Amino acid sequence: MMLKPRNYPPPTGFANPWEHVRLYSDAPRNEAMIALLTRRAPGARVVEVGCGTGLLSCVAARLGARHVVAIEPTPLAHVAAALVAANGLSAIVEVVHARVEDVAPRPVDLAFSELLNADPFAEGVLSAMDAVAPWVAPGPGGLAGRLAPRRLRVWAALARASSSAREARLARAQVRSIGARYRLATGALEACLDTPLAYVSVTATEVPAGLPVLAWDIALGTGARPAPLTLTLTADDPGPIAGVLLWFEAELDDHLVLANPPGNGGHWGQLLCAFAEERGLRAGGSLSVSLSVDGDHVTARIG
Repeated sequence: MMLKPRNYPPPTGFANPWEHVRLYSDAPRNEAMIALLTRRAPGARVVEVGCGTGLLSCVAARLGARHVVAIEPTPLAHVAAALVAANGLSAIVEVVHARVEDVAPRPVDLAFSELLNADPFAEGVLSAMDAVAPWVAPGPGGLAGRLAPRRLRVWAALARASSSAREARLARAQVRSIGARYRLATGALEACLDTPLAYVSVTATEVPAGLPVLAWDIALGTGARPAPLTLTLTADDPGPIAGVLLWFEAELDDHLVLANPPGNGGHWGQLLCAFAEERGLRAGGSLSVSLSVDGDHVTARIG
C-alpha cells in the first residue's frame, strides 16, 4: 500500500535523524550506492530494504528503474513518502511501511540495501537479505537478478585498546579501597569486574596492532550464519594488547564494495572489543580470541 505523506512521531534508534546525518555525510558510501544503481537500476524492477528517508529509491527512479518498492519499518517511511511525492515519483516508487519479512515477495531484478554498521550485524543485514532473496527473479535472457550486498566479510586484528584496560584497573582499585574503608570482602566483585568478555564500542582512532585475519565470509541471502570461532591474532610490535578491532567488507557488485577499514575516514568507524586486562606480547607474539554473533551483535572473549 502506497503511503501518503503525513507528520510522524519523533523517531528513535536507527530512525533517529542523526543516524542519517552521519550516513549522508559519507560521500564514498553515497557514491558506491549510486554506482550500484547506475549499473543495475535502469529498466529494472527494484526493491530497497530499509530505505530510510527514501533518497536512494528516488535516485533509482531517476536513473530509469521501471518500478521501485521502498521498504522501511520505522516512521521514516513517511519522510520517504514525502520525498517521493515532492519529486513526482509516486507512479514509480512505492513506499511500504513494514519489515521486509512481513511483505509478500514480488519479482525484482535488483534487491539492495545498506544495513551496515560498525558492528556489521547490528542492523539485521543477515535476516533482511534472507527475506528479500526470494524477490530476486531471472533477468533479461535468463540471467539472474542481483542481490546487493551479496557477500559480507568481517576482518579482525589486535588493537592496543589501552583505555578500557586502564579503566578496569581503576575500577578494581576503587572497589578494593572502598572495601578496605568499610571492612568489606570484595573478592567476588573484583572477579566479576575482571571479566573475559569484551567491552564493545565504536572507534575511529584505534589502529591495528597486527595483520588482519578474515573472521567470516558470508554469502548473503542463503541463510548462512557466522559460526563461533577462535582466531589466533599476531602482534607486529612488542607492547600491551587489550582488544580486537573488527571491520567489514560488503560486496555490492563486481569490483564494487563498501568497507570500513581503519583509516578510511568513513562514518561507520570500526568495532572495538576491548578487554579488562592487558596482555604483554613480543613482536610476532599471538593472542587467542573467541568471536561469536549473538542475535545481531558480535561478542568477543580472550581464549
